[in-house]
Amino acid sequence: MESKSNPMYKSAMTSGLIVGIALVVFSLLIYIMGVVKPPFWVSLLQYVIIIGGIIYGTKKFRDDDLGGEISYSKALGFGILICVFASIIMGVYMILLMTVIDPEFMNKMISVIEEEYVKMGMAEEQIDAAMKIVGKMQSPIFMAISTVITFAIMGTIFSLITSAFLKKEKSIFEKMEEHMRELPTPEAPREKEEEEQPEEGALLDDETNNVDLRA
Repeated sequence: MESKSNPMYKSAMTSGLIVGIALVVFSLLIYIMGVVKPPFWVSLLQYVIIIGGIIYGTKKFRDDDLGGEISYSKALGFGILICVFASIIMGVYMILLMTVIDPEFMNKMISVIEEEYVKMGMAEEQIDAAMKIVGKMQSPIFMAISTVITFAIMGTIFSLITSAFLKKEKSIFEKMEEHMRELPTPEAPREKEEEEQPEEGALLDDETNNVDLRA
């Protein structure tokens, strides 16, 4: 017997793939522009892409797979799944960026961070100590894992908000009405009893035969 795939995971993977590809394309555009340390507006646009993907994916899952209804908890979990699948794609992109596309990207990022420390007026010894920590944290694998964790956290925060607007459940009165429709009608048992009872004419014939036999 073949097991049917869970439509929730399938839909979340599809939506996560769309969001992940959109984020990768956007990140590539930022990279082509030569931006090593993205400004706030870049992060803001990333948030817009993520929130838009959560809303689109959850609404599509609700209307296409759940018949137009979804609970708050299911919408929340679905939004988180979208971001987890999207973060995996972004994690793979980060590894490719730092190892294949631009192996010097990590050194550029470290240089930018060091310049920021100098602008903050930190002492040379403090900068050296900080840069040692930064160097250990800037490996491709670490960056990929941190990307997955960061996107999962963002997905949770955003989904907590979007789920409140996307949830759609039937009222208790509508559920009671559907339940009443599913109950059997009272005429059904009576009809069954009438079918099981013998006909009156048959009973009279039996009594007449019994009288003839006695005679």
